[in-house]
Amino acid sequence: MAKGKGKAIKTPHGALKRSGKPLDDYEPEPLFYDKEEKMLASLVFLGSASLYIFTMYPGLQGGDSGELMSTAKDFGVSHPPGYPLFTTMAAIMINLFPIGSCAWKLNLMSSTIAGITNMMMFINVKRFSGSDAAGVLAAGWCGFSRVFWMWSIQGEVFSLSNLFIMVIMYAAWRFTNAEGRNGKYYEAKLGAFLCGLSLTNQHTSVLYIFPTALWVLYTMFKYDLAKTHTLFRVGLRGLAGLSPYLQLPISSIFFNARVTWGDHRSFSDFKKHILREDFGTFRLVSSTEQSTLIDNLMVYFNDSRNELTIAAWILFVVGMTIALIWGSSKQKETMLVYMAMFGTYHIVFDSLANIKNPSGISHGVLERFWLQPSLALCCIAGCGVGMVIEFLKSKAQCPALKYLFLSLAVLAIGYQVQHNYEDCNENDNHYFWHYSRHILDELPKQSILLTSGDFSTNTFRYHTIGEEYRTDVMVMDMQFMQTDWFYKMLMPVTFPDVSFPGLYLKPGLDSTYPFYNLKTFLDENLTKYPVYMCVAVPEAENSIAGHYEGWPFGMCQKFIRVSDNVDPLEYVTTIPVINLEQYPLPDLDRYESETWEYLMARVMLETYTKPSVWLWKKANSIKYTISHPWRRI
Repeated sequence: MAKGKGKAIKTPHGALKRSGKPLDDYEPEPLFYDKEEKMLASLVFLGSASLYIFTMYPGLQGGDSGELMSTAKDFGVSHPPGYPLFTTMAAIMINLFPIGSCAWKLNLMSSTIAGITNMMMFINVKRFSGSDAAGVLAAGWCGFSRVFWMWSIQGEVFSLSNLFIMVIMYAAWRFTNAEGRNGKYYEAKLGAFLCGLSLTNQHTSVLYIFPTALWVLYTMFKYDLAKTHTLFRVGLRGLAGLSPYLQLPISSIFFNARVTWGDHRSFSDFKKHILREDFGTFRLVSSTEQSTLIDNLMVYFNDSRNELTIAAWILFVVGMTIALIWGSSKQKETMLVYMAMFGTYHIVFDSLANIKNPSGISHGVLERFWLQPSLALCCIAGCGVGMVIEFLKSKAQCPALKYLFLSLAVLAIGYQVQHNYEDCNENDNHYFWHYSRHILDELPKQSILLTSGDFSTNTFRYHTIGEEYRTDVMVMDMQFMQTDWFYKMLMPVTFPDVSFPGLYLKPGLDSTYPFYNLKTFLDENLTKYPVYMCVAVPEAENSIAGHYEGWPFGMCQKFIRVSDNVDPLEYVTTIPVINLEQYPLPDLDRYESETWEYLMARVMLETYTKPSVWLWKKANSIKYTISHPWRRI
């Protein structure tokens, strides 16, 4: 049994009492028990954080990171549920940290947070089992698995959500080991605050919080703490933890962010955003497709077996078995809570996650949500290993065994690092920076650039807002243009001189604005600004047929009036050339189909051939019209 428990101390005047016994005064257990544990925990943090920082992206990466960085720059609101804690931390980092670009600063922040997560894994396993070696092994084996490593070196919300999972598990251990009513009451308040805070980053942490909260309430009832005044004070701590959500209305009222998601000046819009009502609270995409619980369980099992090896699953089962059969009463109680966390996450999330037959980018979206259960899996496996090690040490009575097991743990971590280093070393990955810079450099001044989706939109937003580069280019997300709040929040701040004759192409929506299509938008603006599009024209958008055409322009397309009768041969000699030597493609042998690099390489290869294919089609169209003049009647 690990040592170290909190102690009750003298009660100040006004503290909560029952039968003369104080509740408010309690001396909690320290984060570190002794200098040796503090030194090992520090080495775990420094070693892992250093390697993350060495291998992290030097700048922009794909996915949501460009949006998160650009919203944080102006203290805006990110996509649902808003991630207010991450946004606030990122805004402080971007605006106050003196060195590096916005992307580099947030990549550094995520790498540092990931190092703290590994340290908390070490502390959790050490607390449970008493074994230093098992704590080091669990932290390193999970921390340097491919998926965990990749999401630790980029400015995304997942590094912070991983930290909160380990903090919640640590809080559960502290609550179990707290002595008496004083200890339970103190740890319940602390845990409530931490759980509330975790919900301001990512909602999936509620799947760890829910079984924990039920257990805490049961324990408080057993200790005669389930009284109105005590529950009220615990609840207040939970509400205090949720306070970062005030960032959403504060941003909407007081900050003119150049990119923000939603209008949160009303409670209904605020509630809609934090509950992800447009997507579904635990649904990953706005799709009617539905996968089954068994489907997602099998995907997770196969992914975790590849990432962590089958040995992690074997040790997971061993850890549960040893703790439940031979563990102390507090170890058994804590293990049951850990198992409830792991099981609740899979039962609820896997039932609701609506990505069917994940492949490519959709599989990449899903696998990042396996990080949270994998943390619990490695923690439980590490607890089992630690109990076995402590049993062997007690039987052998040989002090040298401690250092032998530590050495073996370090060797195992070394293997994990060596195995995944090549896949996770992104310190020379400038692909997304080059891609977006190349396109922006091609565009004339005061251009409109229409985009849609994470890949195209977020990379351009990052440069024009995060780096203040080519701020004259007006990047417009066509998905945003379909919402009421685009006209309330973004149009007056970011696009004051552009004509928007209503909401874009979403008939049937309940709105005070009229509706328009792409033709109407071009009619209103093409005389004032050159208009480009960096995605394909939507299939449902047929309004421009016979009026406008999208002609290739570098990696984008430029809208040309049909009535202008532009000569295709003359036009094709004026368009920018895609220089694959200056802006090389990502290596498709290295990057798998679920990565943004793979998607970008495919897009660039397709775009590279577009001018010649387009010109060939134009030539055939002209030839056909000449040979069939009646077609022009």
